[in-house]
Amino acid sequence: MSSFEGYHPLLTPKFRFDWLTRFKLKNVAELTGRDLAETADWINDTMRATMKRTTLTWGIERRQTHKLVGWGGFLALDLPAHTGHAGLAGKRLPASEQQEIVDRLVSFGRDELQLTALKLTPSAHLDEAVLTAAGFTADDTGKDWTWKLR
Repeated sequence: MSSFEGYHPLLTPKFRFDWLTRFKLKNVAELTGRDLAETADWINDTMRATMKRTTLTWGIERRQTHKLVGWGGFLALDLPAHTGHAGLAGKRLPASEQQEIVDRLVSFGRDELQLTALKLTPSAHLDEAVLTAAGFTADDTGKDWTWKLR
């Protein structure tokens, strides 16, 4: 695929991943803790990087309530090397919902982007057990987790 345009929305049973531009600016600002102008600049920069195929970032919405609960995706991509760096941020969710989101990212990276290695820097809102269940292992520093295609 020459662009990432077709990679939205992505659906899971409970969540919809969509471009940050599809959400109200006020809601994204509240979630990220930025003012409206900073948020608008960040969204524009993120979307430019997505169209250049160097990142792939979505807002994550609860499908049932249409509430934005987080954002994340592939914060850095090296498609020729088949590697990426993922990240997730937002509200604290139950472990089962975290698992649904992390598993979707891993399967998307593997199946659609043909990634063979993925690094993830966890946030305070992401359980280590979720990462382990998705096939990630902690590095020696404990700051980053790595997933590799087996």
